[in-house]
Amino acid sequence: MMQAPKKCFWRGYAPLFDNDLLYLEASDKAWEYIEHKINGRIRGKGTAQEKAYDPDKGDASPLTLWNRRCKGIYKDLRQQEKESIHPNPKDPRTGEALDINAVEAEPESVPRLERVREELETDPTGVLKTTWVRKTPPPPITAQQVLLKLYDFASCGEKWTLSKLAKAFDMPAGSMNSIWERKLKPLLEEMGDRLRRQL
Repeated sequence: MMQAPKKCFWRGYAPLFDNDLLYLEASDKAWEYIEHKINGRIRGKGTAQEKAYDPDKGDASPLTLWNRRCKGIYKDLRQQEKESIHPNPKDPRTGEALDINAVEAEPESVPRLERVREELETDPTGVLKTTWVRKTPPPPITAQQVLLKLYDFASCGEKWTLSKLAKAFDMPAGSMNSIWERKLKPLLEEMGDRLRRQL
């Protein structure tokens, strides 16, 4: 699946899907689902044997399963986001109903991609510089370095994968996969939540 061309994967509705945090979250969850499905570790009703991937029992290809899962999760996430927006907002200063037609749109001072880059570089919480991806052998690698490399891939429109990240830092792919799940992915999710609150 990792070698399949981009056009085989469901890419979301946004023109810049690689920068759509909801798409990235749905994509990660779809990969996790496929991994569990193939390994027979599916959560939910029934035994793992009943739920494990089995093409002889009519299961679709892993790519088709990934596409269905990603699209479904993405739609759910967009719906949740839509429902969290209040239909009749109030002016925080006066407490009265806000006429959104009368409010002038403020130009965004810093584009989103630049804001992400700034967050990665300044590391306001200090956690990216102190989370080690590798301490030895030299040189040591921090989460900040790896996430900045990932940003570079994404901002250039280049397809990034964990194996590509591992190669960039001369690490085994399995180690990068493990570090992604344990350290990098949670840090990115936390950063995404923080940035969404600031918007």
